[in-house]
Amino acid sequence: MTKVTAITLTALVLLLASAMAVSAVDKVEIRGPVATVEDGAVYTWGPQEFAGFYYDIDDNIGQESITLSITGGNVLDEPNGIKYETTAQKDTFDFDEWGEFWTIGFLAEEYFAAYVEGGKEDAYLYYDSTDRNLMVDEQLSKVLIDDDEERTFTTGTPLELEEDYELAIQAIDLDGNKVYVQLMKDGAVVDSAVVEPSKDGADVQDKTYTYKKWLGDTEKIVVVAVHFKNAFRGTDQDLATVDGIWQISDVVTDVEEDTEYGKMTVQTVNAAEPMTITMDNEDNKITLSKNKKQDLMESVKIVTADQDATAEDPLRFYLMKEITEPGTYEIRGVVKEVKEGEPIEWDVSSFAGFYYDIDDDLGTEKITMTITNGDVLDEPDGVKYETTAQKDTFDFDEWGEFWTIGFLAEEYFAAYVEGGKEDAYLYYDSTDRNLMVDEQLSKVLIDDDEERTFTTGTPLELEEDYELAIQAIDLDGNKVYVQLMKDGAVVDSAVVEPSKDGADVQDKTYTYKKWLGDTEKIVVVAVHFKNAFRGTDQDLATVDGIWQISDVVTDVEEDTEYDKMTVQTVNSAEPMSITMDNEDNKITLSKNKDQLLMQNIRIKTADQDVINNENPLRFYIYEEAVIEAEEEEAAPAPVEAPVAEEPVAEEPVAEEPVAEEPVAEEPVAEEPVAEEPAAEEPVAEEEKGIPGFEAVFALTGLLAVSYLVLRKRE
Repeated sequence: MTKVTAITLTALVLLLASAMAVSAVDKVEIRGPVATVEDGAVYTWGPQEFAGFYYDIDDNIGQESITLSITGGNVLDEPNGIKYETTAQKDTFDFDEWGEFWTIGFLAEEYFAAYVEGGKEDAYLYYDSTDRNLMVDEQLSKVLIDDDEERTFTTGTPLELEEDYELAIQAIDLDGNKVYVQLMKDGAVVDSAVVEPSKDGADVQDKTYTYKKWLGDTEKIVVVAVHFKNAFRGTDQDLATVDGIWQISDVVTDVEEDTEYGKMTVQTVNAAEPMTITMDNEDNKITLSKNKKQDLMESVKIVTADQDATAEDPLRFYLMKEITEPGTYEIRGVVKEVKEGEPIEWDVSSFAGFYYDIDDDLGTEKITMTITNGDVLDEPDGVKYETTAQKDTFDFDEWGEFWTIGFLAEEYFAAYVEGGKEDAYLYYDSTDRNLMVDEQLSKVLIDDDEERTFTTGTPLELEEDYELAIQAIDLDGNKVYVQLMKDGAVVDSAVVEPSKDGADVQDKTYTYKKWLGDTEKIVVVAVHFKNAFRGTDQDLATVDGIWQISDVVTDVEEDTEYDKMTVQTVNSAEPMSITMDNEDNKITLSKNKDQLLMQNIRIKTADQDVINNENPLRFYIYEEAVIEAEEEEAAPAPVEAPVAEEPVAEEPVAEEPVAEEPVAEEPVAEEPVAEEPAAEEPVAEEEKGIPGFEAVFALTGLLAVSYLVLRKRE
């Protein structure tokens, strides 16, 4: 029994840990404009239309484009159905004394193509490399670091770079002129050199440390460059200040002709000006049918709606870039120019950050900006935000409909749509049905009709630390007694009857209602049971619909402030809407600013060298998205602890029978067993009079007694 118990518990812990690890994996999806599948349609998207493509607002750099040509009704035929092209552009290093390099967007990322020709003083990295152009060898390298931020590091704290490189100070001479450094990768020394930042007349070569290596077929090209501003020899430790770092990946990306990336194949590579790469979908015909997410190339995919398309309502689709690497990312809107008096607008088609549901074509958020006095978004009419609720059908459609609304670039629940018990049960089961009457919203956490099976030993996990647990199933398998817990404490219990004759949606649905702010007893959790089964070892149930909204409401009361935006109107009747403006918050659009507008939506202006009538200041709105890796990596760590401590759980069981009574005094063992159901009695008492469960509790007690007796005999 002990071994079986330990193995079972271990398996459950591992299963739960793996589920947690999967659920902890986050991702960012950046969508392009929504298009429709129509025979003969041709769509071309560049970095302005598709925010997933590489774009640098400061230098207006980004030349990727993709053209889709639909034939045969819904086919992107090969090889001309999809054409991709990108062109390299000159860019200045952030530490501009190094000169320029050729940058190129490829597969929706920034890559280094070549160093721009020059002399030792104005193009040192070109001068210091043996080969200077990766595209001659049909390859590219990702740009990892390009900045001119000042950093100080010491003999005890190396300068950390990307790809597990770090630069360490080994010694500084007595005059503080010469710095002896070592470059390490994965802790092993790969290079060493002397830099002389403080000597008289030091030039860019004296002050720059470079690390050169072969990249594929490209000979000795600069991979790391660090510019030293000064160095100082101290009594306890030496230190140096750097003000320029450049690093490209030492893992090259192949762009040789006929190289395949997903469904796209490289067709041409031109290493001379204009430096270009083209691809198409050679040998890969793509069919645009409903409810698909198809890989196109690397992180770029094509997403089609789960939609019953008609001639009047053609199938919707968009390009999407999916990011899973940890980091902070910008989901940007279309780039605009600072021009006085012209209203500028972003909606769900021009700003991928706004909430949008392609399946039901839902999403109405909009921001309008009007610039006055040259570069001012005056208050209160400089920035206007509006959003309107729309009806949406629950994924488990027997529950009917609800009002959904995009707000602050997220999906929120506004109200249940009116109906009867059979076709709108969650409306029927709530006391209050409309959160917007009380000027509040709640985030939609779960809305799906995926089938899940859970057992007495493995509760159904929900969001915000809720879980639904099976306590018992009656002998006929008709009635399921469940408890809802939050943070491990029971908050509700009920009986669901999914298998009884003639069971309707009410019989099969468990709901949890609670006050949300001023809104009385509204359904927060709903779970639809498909069936239940009483087993010999454990009971189980299958659910095929889950709905959950947050029990933490979001305030949309008039005059509520969200950073620089203030709620002005809330309409809780159709059309249900919210408007905001920048009351009391004048915003100036000057160069090189990153300003918070509301929540995680920001305004970014270019760090532009030339601003005039012909070249106005560029800017865009964006949503900041963060993917954190720490939780995902840390999750497996505690998994072994409960398994290793299994014997601790056995000690109280083993000690009690040995210390308190001989084997012959079996009845004594029944006392603690009897106490266990007693602890659960207060919850069970709420359901008194329900037939079938008394026998279940009695059998549970007998099984527990048998278990202890067998333990003592072992």
